[in-house]
Amino acid sequence: MLRWGFNFPQLADTANLLFVTRRAAGKTNGLLLGSIIAGVAVLTLAGAWFLGGFSDSFRGIDKIDAGSYAESAKPFQGGTYQFEGFVDSDLGFEQGTGRLISFRVSSSKGQICLPALIPNSLKRINPQKGQAYKVKVVGRDDGLLVVEKLEKL
Repeated sequence: MLRWGFNFPQLADTANLLFVTRRAAGKTNGLLLGSIIAGVAVLTLAGAWFLGGFSDSFRGIDKIDAGSYAESAKPFQGGTYQFEGFVDSDLGFEQGTGRLISFRVSSSKGQICLPALIPNSLKRINPQKGQAYKVKVVGRDDGLLVVEKLEKL
């Protein structure tokens, strides 16, 4: 029936009208669900970005087994490791080489001191006894651990 230029559905055809309504509601719910999932994903990534989750320079680096290193430094040659520890003592400074520091690290065998060389390139860092650090080191061929990065905890 045409009235004022609009085509209204006949009341006798209500089953078809309900089917169309349900189909449209299903599409809307799917779109809404997809939007919510995308929004949560964006917020999660933004939160990780702002909290520094993507900029952790220690991510993916193995923690050193201090007990194994104390027994033999040979397996650690050439590898990159990390540990958290307290400065135990300053073992000395040599011009052109750097400063040798002893870090007290917890291990399965108790407290162990790890020697680490802070090279001249990091001479602006002046660790004091008792300060806690997160340390990234590389094992040299002679077994000495050379500091690449220090972060005060």
